[in-house]
Amino acid sequence: MAQRYAALMGALVADAASMGTHWIYSPERVSMLSNLPHFPFIQPDTSHYEGVEGYYAHDKLTAGELTAYGEWLALYIRLLSQPDISTRNIQQQILDYFGPGGEFIGYIDSPTKALLLTLFSLMPDEWPDDSGSDDDQNPALCSIPALVSLKLPSEQLDLEIERIVGITHQNETALACAKAFASALNEALRSRRMEPVLNVLKIKSPEAIRDNIEQVRNLSVEQNELSYVLTIVNQACHLADSLPLAAWILQNSESYTEAIRMNILASGDSCGRGILVGALAGACYGFGDEKGIPISWVTTLQDGEALAEDIEALLKKSGLILT
Repeated sequence: MAQRYAALMGALVADAASMGTHWIYSPERVSMLSNLPHFPFIQPDTSHYEGVEGYYAHDKLTAGELTAYGEWLALYIRLLSQPDISTRNIQQQILDYFGPGGEFIGYIDSPTKALLLTLFSLMPDEWPDDSGSDDDQNPALCSIPALVSLKLPSEQLDLEIERIVGITHQNETALACAKAFASALNEALRSRRMEPVLNVLKIKSPEAIRDNIEQVRNLSVEQNELSYVLTIVNQACHLADSLPLAAWILQNSESYTEAIRMNILASGDSCGRGILVGALAGACYGFGDEKGIPISWVTTLQDGEALAEDIEALLKKSGLILT
């Protein structure tokens, strides 16, 4: 139970920790900001984005809050703890949460926007199960830590990934990467060793992504620097870049804290990658001690107690917490 709890909380904490520098596409600028007090949980500030490539999206958030990536995962944790929840019910609750008048306040990414437009344009009884858009970006991974925590048999897990990811994404790369992430997370929960986790991630990924994961994991000592890795992949939101970059980060870090800091310092879509990096690092390193998720980071997470209760409800459904 503790490892699955750490995987879920690790992903949420990684998202919140990355929020203050999210979508700054400059490792140099983020490195400068790392000297600020309380880094990585810093307040988003438009001045941090001046003079560099980037997009300032989180003006409505304060340090310790989740971005849309973390909000998606938090919503899936709540939804999937409900018994036998239907696709229609999930779609309705997504619309209620992210749509006008919903609880969510913040940036709406392109796949979420496309989904909301689809649901708004039809009556609920006309909503297709495969309501997602043709999108290959990081939001496709947000349900995976929650789905894996249900401890489903492998065939059933595959079907659930197809069902849940299909609500938001109808894209072969997105689906394949979601399944690769699920396989890697299951390996992390089984072995708690990063090397086999990254081997599984590589093997299960689509061929072009597999080749890039292989390449960044086998760099010479001279080449094994972020600046060189970014000549192979970039820091943007597409899964073809995020999986190899996340693999390089996880291979070259030895603790949860180091992995999350490296992910943030890589810049770009650090929150999107944070779901992947945070879940795998959380599952491998757990909580506390020298390598685990710092308790001080968990307590910095806003609404942390409510999130913890939701995680416990999900794990109770999986049978990991006895009633």
